[in-house]
Amino acid sequence: MAGLYFYVPKDRVEDVVSCGLKLSEWYDREMTLSCISGKRKFLKTLLNPRDDEAKLKDPNYQCLRLEIDPQYCLVGDSVLYDLGLKDPAFMEYYKKRLTPLIDYKFGTFLIPEVLVMISVLPDYIEVPGKAMDIPVLYESSMSLYLNNELNRHEEVWDDSGNHLLYAYYIYLESRGRVVRYEDKDKGNAVFFCVDSDEYAVCKIPEEEYYIGR
Repeated sequence: MAGLYFYVPKDRVEDVVSCGLKLSEWYDREMTLSCISGKRKFLKTLLNPRDDEAKLKDPNYQCLRLEIDPQYCLVGDSVLYDLGLKDPAFMEYYKKRLTPLIDYKFGTFLIPEVLVMISVLPDYIEVPGKAMDIPVLYESSMSLYLNNELNRHEEVWDDSGNHLLYAYYIYLESRGRVVRYEDKDKGNAVFFCVDSDEYAVCKIPEEEYYIGR
């Protein structure tokens, strides 16, 4: 069984704990998928309670912990889903990237959502304490994803984040926050802050960084 999280209005907690989460009442969306016959309803849940920061901090909502058989769960990229609501091409890509929960590698999506295709019985629902009772091993899916991307970058470029820092200061330059001076003979770039005496030094990335390896 997989431990998932779902937020409900506090005035519905007693009802949900007693009667369960009926898919026909609590479903988030209906979709037709190539891997499943017919149009199906789905309940959107979370891998980590911190993945919905707004409801986590909202006193009007209560987080519930659900125990679900992974075979009834698909993990999707919620960023692609939101884009898909505006452009059908992104929705098709979202559907292609849906992954069975049992095959999902944590940190693959920035903000993952777990689509549950069955109702949840009361016996598999609990109200966790402030510490969520069962420790969550990572701060949030977003932080895990970003750490994975940083590690992947470092494995490819072996530059201790210099490329990323350089790109960040180029962005600040475009916003008028810093002024750049380059010593191309030495391969260094110095970024001076326009509103303070602070500055930062980076190595100028090689041209191959911009065209890819």
